Amino acid sequence: MNFLMGFNQTETGEGMGNLVKNLIAGTLAVSTVMGAGLASAETIKGNIFFPDTHPLAQFGYLEWAKILEQESKGELTAKVYTGTVLLPPRSGMSGVRDGIVDVGYHAATYTPAELPITNAVQEMGLNYSDPLVMIAAATDFNMTNPDALSQWQKAGMVFTGGYSTPPYNLMCRMPVRSLSDLKGKRLRTAGAAMSRWVEEVGAVPVNIPSSEMYQGVEKGTLDCAVNVANDLKSRSLWDVAKHTTMAPLGLFWSGPMWGFNQERWDGLSAEQRAAVLRTNAKSMAMLYVGYQASIQQALDEAESHGVTIYQPSGDMLSSIEKFAEANLGQVYATAKEKYGVENPEEVLGRFDQKVKKWESLFAAVDRKDADAIAAIIQTNLYDGIDTSTYGVR
Repeated sequence: MNFLMGFNQTETGEGMGNLVKNLIAGTLAVSTVMGAGLASAETIKGNIFFPDTHPLAQFGYLEWAKILEQESKGELTAKVYTGTVLLPPRSGMSGVRDGIVDVGYHAATYTPAELPITNAVQEMGLNYSDPLVMIAAATDFNMTNPDALSQWQKAGMVFTGGYSTPPYNLMCRMPVRSLSDLKGKRLRTAGAAMSRWVEEVGAVPVNIPSSEMYQGVEKGTLDCAVNVANDLKSRSLWDVAKHTTMAPLGLFWSGPMWGFNQERWDGLSAEQRAAVLRTNAKSMAMLYVGYQASIQQALDEAESHGVTIYQPSGDMLSSIEKFAEANLGQVYATAKEKYGVENPEEVLGRFDQKVKKWESLFAAVDRKDADAIAAIIQTNLYDGIDTSTYGVR
């Protein structure tokens, strides 16, 4: 727009000077208003150690940041760090607690002493098979169970939303299709229950972060990476692991997708906290749908990268099923003896009740419809959270 349009060019220099002064004053006034609006936006610093090509980072943080700005009407923006540029995997919780970031992902298996309830529940990773149900059930349990809430308060973190991986599989340097193929192999594992199964079948569990799988397989310190098959593409494992076996080795939901720093959460308004929770519901739904799509895409493209996909042998499947069944009889003792949970029957029983609740709620949902999934999560969980008091000290 030409601000001088319609001005009489023959007017005096004084008139021109006054106009310029008025324009400057008007521009400054607009700039002041805009500056005030910008100043009112608060930046949330987030961290997740997965690369931005991974579904957990893509939908859990990068897309989450966009939704957060929309849901908060511009009051909250997010600066997201992916990969290990800011924090190593084992420091996810301490980075949030110490205020290095405002919100972060954390795999609770790295801190069992500080998160005993979460680790006790993860012991059942091989006993559940539906990642959509587990995303919601894990979130529901951690945000409403008194024992879990006490744990998060002690840890200096506010749990605002969870996640679940799809089933873990075997991505190996050589064909591993049967129990005999597993003997003596070094497998990167996640969670104590999975490690016990690996030992039971004569293999060697190696506890390293998933960010170190590629290097381990490449250098031969690992024979197999145990993780979700999308990592063939998300982490380029297909460059070093040419044999993938679709053995159902359990789900992983241990820890928060979005754990907030206590002081940062306290400093948000009730409506801003509600905006965070609405954002989480939508992001959890997108994560489930996007994760499934990323697995299929990786498997579809695997052959062109020289990867052979196998189905597990009958004896491998039988071994996993028998272990999972026997594991249910041990989880209470493990929770009490290993993690110090004083009332394991009550805690794990309530977790299972949450699982059954969400199995029912998702029974008829279109699993490719992220909006429909998000609406169920919002209505049946987040709408019942009082954001004026939840997690606030």
